[in-house]
Order: sequence, then C-alpha cells, then structure tokens
Amino acid sequence: MKRFIGLFVLVVVLALISGCTQPVKPAAVTTPVVTEVPTVPTTEVTIVPTQEPTRVPTTVITVPAKPKIPLVPQTIKTIISMQNNTFVPQELTVLPGTGITWVNDDNIAHSVKTTGIHTGMFNSGDIIPTAAWGYTFGADEGVFEFTCTDHPDMKGTIVVKKGESVVGAPTMQTPSP
Repeated sequence: MKRFIGLFVLVVVLALISGCTQPVKPAAVTTPVVTEVPTVPTTEVTIVPTQEPTRVPTTVITVPAKPKIPLVPQTIKTIISMQNNTFVPQELTVLPGTGITWVNDDNIAHSVKTTGIHTGMFNSGDIIPTAAWGYTFGADEGVFEFTCTDHPDMKGTIVVKKGESVVGAPTMQTPSP
C-alpha cells in the first residue's frame, strides 16, 4: 500500500513539474466592424481562431504485482525434525505416496503416533536421540494428526492432497499395472 501511495505521489509530482496542465481555452472573439457607405451599409466580421492546447508526452510507470507464493506439496521423501519437544515443521502438505521420516534431534527419546480419526494408523514406539523412523502415506487424501506419546503437547499435522487439489502440484500419474 505504501508503494502504491508513493507511486501516486511520484506521478502527481512529475505531472506538476512537466507542466501537464491544460491552458484555459479563450472564447472566440468576434469584432464587428461597421463601415458606412452612403448607399449600402456593410458589416465585416473577423473571427480570431483559438489555439489548440499543447500536448505534453507522459510516461507511464508500471509496478509489477507482488507474486503470490503457491502452496507446493512435498514429494517423494520429507523429513520432520523433533527438537526442543516440538515437531519442525508442525504442519506439512504432501502428495499421496509421500514418505515421511521423523528424525529425533533432541537429547531425549520421542515417539510418533496418529491421533484423532486416524488413531492407530501408525505408532513408532521410542525413537532414541539421533535415530529416525519413517512412514509412507498411501493414495488416500486426508488430515493426519500425530503426537509424541511422552509429550502430549508435542503435536503435528500432515495434510495429504492429490495433485489436482493443490496449487502448483505436478500432474499426478497413475502407474500402469
């Protein structure tokens, strides 16, 4: 918004500096001249033409629109780190068939298990420090919530969406049998 206001002020200043104002058109003036002739009186009318306004070339400044960053899903393999008793990132959007690897970067053991409507879908058990555990999502779309068994405030979400429903996703291809 500040850029737009700045651009507007700049255009107004440039217009004032360049003299981009139209002069007032003077009204057409007619002056009757009367000449007396003894037999036939005549009247002569003189019309003064008005001057056309001078056109000043203008410069158009185009400001490109700020690009929108689309939500691009992760594909193939994605890593979620466990650090400071949190999942990093806490929310992730992926395509069906994506493998997720949870890596324990903390100095205590953690675990990963599904909660909500997908409870029991997976449970890693204890993941000791510097160890990793992985799970590959199938073809089903959905929102999969997970948590650490020992740290209930440590929560995360994985959103699985097909390519057509995610902006910027590549076209999905179904493997032939």
